[in-house]
Amino acid sequence: MQMLNRYFTPFALILIVSAIWFGEADPQAVKFSIAILILSIAVNWWLSKNAYRFSHWTRQMKAAQVWINYIWAVPLFYLLAPFWGPMWLLFVMAPATAALVMSWWQTLLVALVSSLTMLAIYYHHGVFQAAASGGMAVVHASFIVILALFMHALAQSALRLRDASMRP
Repeated sequence: MQMLNRYFTPFALILIVSAIWFGEADPQAVKFSIAILILSIAVNWWLSKNAYRFSHWTRQMKAAQVWINYIWAVPLFYLLAPFWGPMWLLFVMAPATAALVMSWWQTLLVALVSSLTMLAIYYHHGVFQAAASGGMAVVHASFIVILALFMHALAQSALRLRDASMRP
């Protein structure tokens, strides 16, 4: 989990700040986005800091962090996607986290929920009115699912290699 926070949190920060700075979002969207960003950083920091304090709740805390990452992505994507195309990458984070800490089926569920939510928001924003942009949206959604399952397979392979190297 710390590895994800080390790499994905700065990426999310870069993505969101870039959307606010370069995307020319309206002031209301910027205010809400900054508030969500600050809240998400505080909650993720608290969860990371206290992960070992509540070690008997580790599995539940990991699952909560997966869904919290999804929850942050929804309003941020909704607010900033019209102004900054790469915002769809926020929906990669929850499935990527799930791939490392959940089962294959749970990873697939998180990836599908993330992808379908993204497609619903794209639909709401009118992306599917043009065939090319609708096609790109479907490719984005497919990538989220495929990447999550790929990362899960890599994580499982690493665990098998680790376990095999521990045998006498």
